[in-house]
Amino acid sequence: MSVLDNETLMALAEEFPETSRDAWMAAVETALKGAPFEKVLTRQTYEGLRLQPIYTAEDAPDGRAAPVVVGTRTETGWDVRQMQAHGDPAEVAKAVKQDLERGATSILLRIDRPGVDGVVVGSVEDLGRALDGVHLNMVPVALDAGAYAPRAAALLEELWSKRGNAAGEVSGSFRIDPLGALAREGWLPNTLDAALAELGETASRTASAYPKVRAVGVDTAPYYEAGANEVQDLAFSMATAIAYLRAMETAGLDVAAAARQIEFSYALGVDVFQGIAKLRAARRLWARILEASGADAAAAPMLQHVVTAERAIAGRDVWVNMLRATVSTFAAGVGGADSLTVLPYDSAFGLPDGFARRIARNTQIILMEESGLHRVADPAGGSWYVERLSDEYASRAWVLLQQIERDGGMAAALTAGAVSKLVADGWAERERNVARRKEELTGVSAYPNLKEETATGLTVDREALRAKLGAGAWPNRGDAGANLEPLARHRLGEGFEALRDASDAFLAKTGKRPAIFQLNIGTPADFTARATFAQNYFAAGGIESAPAESVDEFAASGCRFAVLCSSDKIYGEEAAEAAGNLKRAGAERIFLAGRPGDNEAAWRDAGIDGFIYVGDQTLATLREVAAGLGVIEQ
Repeated sequence: MSVLDNETLMALAEEFPETSRDAWMAAVETALKGAPFEKVLTRQTYEGLRLQPIYTAEDAPDGRAAPVVVGTRTETGWDVRQMQAHGDPAEVAKAVKQDLERGATSILLRIDRPGVDGVVVGSVEDLGRALDGVHLNMVPVALDAGAYAPRAAALLEELWSKRGNAAGEVSGSFRIDPLGALAREGWLPNTLDAALAELGETASRTASAYPKVRAVGVDTAPYYEAGANEVQDLAFSMATAIAYLRAMETAGLDVAAAARQIEFSYALGVDVFQGIAKLRAARRLWARILEASGADAAAAPMLQHVVTAERAIAGRDVWVNMLRATVSTFAAGVGGADSLTVLPYDSAFGLPDGFARRIARNTQIILMEESGLHRVADPAGGSWYVERLSDEYASRAWVLLQQIERDGGMAAALTAGAVSKLVADGWAERERNVARRKEELTGVSAYPNLKEETATGLTVDREALRAKLGAGAWPNRGDAGANLEPLARHRLGEGFEALRDASDAFLAKTGKRPAIFQLNIGTPADFTARATFAQNYFAAGGIESAPAESVDEFAASGCRFAVLCSSDKIYGEEAAEAAGNLKRAGAERIFLAGRPGDNEAAWRDAGIDGFIYVGDQTLATLREVAAGLGVIEQ
């Protein structure tokens, strides 16, 4: 079959009449049969945006796509940057060699420090052991060293020199980010002013000595893991970058040269379009800032590094994390990321094994080599949904950025607690939605598996390594020049996972899981749907269901609580009687699967204590049940 030419395609298209939005809305209203359009077909994001079911050119702010702002990524694809955090430098060297041989193109070394586990480094020799066998003139090295970043950068420079690597050959990123370190770790060895001055001096020296190295990092992961939404994440990154531009200008760099010293790092969650829009909006914002600063934005394009978000990683049914990582990787690829670190699927449990690192690499390689995500610049451009979302993100982030600047800049916002309040409020809203299962987490709050084998990670005796390698000589919080309450770090499923952990402990202690008696009333056609719902509901809190079809089985079940499952029709006929019989049989608390409607008062009088249904306060109910069964403290 031959490929149709453009003229033929256009002729075919002309056979279909144009449809106006009004005509489409009329058809939708007919299909909704009186249900409200806003409630059924739109949803509101955490940024306050109302997402529509369809977008057209009319939805673009000026009726057209925004100009494409591309990053630095080449046609060969993005940089596959594998993170290394094993404590022992010798083990790191083994993992680095394996990763580079099998697809990684650069290294991200997480340096061990107070509150953050990483490779333990006490000297340049230790760093050399971690990078043993690596051709540093060929492989870029990026550092994740937080409060230790300037000292770690000095060690890497010393290693380059000792190995005879020419300054013009080495590449990578020191990622010096004092504001980000203060947000995540809560301290800096120097005062904040001194840290910013050190950042400027290091960047100035790096710009003149190492043409392929960037000194400065802007990492928004501390804010994102604390609960920041996409708009806040963007605004914080721009406010931080502005503070660093000023510090570098003070050290003698012009704006364009200073901008070329910055690597931005963003965490992406599991909403594909929001991830794409965030990266596109970030480049537009950065270009606008450079333009307003008198620099040529084209001469200093944004360098974007992306990390799959820690807060999206589940600690239960960890295999699903592979899918989450794939979604984030796809968004990063389409959004134009220059480099990408995919966290291994089991990273919630500590160090990954070789298989987990392999999956993290291959997720990226497959999407590049087989799907070709890197072959088109801005492939989402022209999608009116993505265009509108990108514009909304950029516009709203710009407003928040201006507010931060009016109030004294990012340093002031961070030290005064304004950032902490914003992200805490954002987390509280997100936490409420997760707790009600309005935002479901597969394997955690939805479709949980109580029989799964609990994942475990590799463990390392870090204290012994620190003592052996002399890492204790590095500064610590007791020597801090700047102190701050660090931002909280959350994972979306942490509330449900805490109950699952308590259930595991209960099982280890008693030999059985906490259980609830499930009385199925009527025929399977009557009770199956709600019985399945109830089993999944309680399993999300680590509570096993003991199904039965007769109250007579309650005493033998050993349960103290019960749940009724059936259809509305059967409930109307038998719920009250069943509840009374269960109470007389010794049930301390009885739940009914379904909304009570007008029957609530009568059913409560009959002995039903609560109701479980879609959209209820699920986590609160599960905590109440777990406390009543002695699984957790009241």
